[in-house]
Amino acid sequence: MEARSDIFVSVARMRALEEKAVKSGIAISALMESAGKHVADEVMKSAETVKPISVFCGYGNNGGDGMCAARHLIENGYAVKIFLAGKPKPFSPQARACYDKLVDLNHKPQTISAQDEIEKAFGNIGESQLIIDALFGIGIRGPLDDFYQKLITRINSSGVPVIAVDIPSGLDADSGRPLGAAIKAHKTITFGYPKAGFNNPEAKAYVGELVIADIGLPKSIQ
Repeated sequence: MEARSDIFVSVARMRALEEKAVKSGIAISALMESAGKHVADEVMKSAETVKPISVFCGYGNNGGDGMCAARHLIENGYAVKIFLAGKPKPFSPQARACYDKLVDLNHKPQTISAQDEIEKAFGNIGESQLIIDALFGIGIRGPLDDFYQKLITRINSSGVPVIAVDIPSGLDADSGRPLGAAIKAHKTITFGYPKAGFNNPEAKAYVGELVIADIGLPKSIQ
């Protein structure tokens, strides 16, 4: 499938496309690997290997995309700091596999789960050339809790350019409105199709430059 920039897709339709991909024999892990590689490839177009890149991940598949991207960057010689954000909870199966691969590379993500740990994590974030946002994907609903609101606000105030994975964390994928705090990305790498909410002019301040990556999703749900 060629990535399309002229069709805006709802969360429900994206889920249907993912389901069709799985039924056709494409594993979610393969889609995640493709997504992570696209993010890493985009980063490597301009990033320097000697300056650190900070990656903030959640426990779901969006976090898995981020951890996969981090692994590709590490394997290409980049200095990467990986943060796993939020109180420990079960990973999605695919995200768990990405986490385990990082552990095997001796790059176990650092967990930050309390508000007072955020500033500690940002003690040397200012040295980073880039932040990758992989906290939340398109499935998030309702306002974020205080920890994530503070973390997102801190990322936004860091002065470091941000690349969002699929969608800026905290932005509603269907409406394009922030669910409280939302990442203000310099660039968003979205997968398959632009999300419906990106068509909302209000979303531009959060999405930044939009890059659409073909990760192998089907053309339609028919």
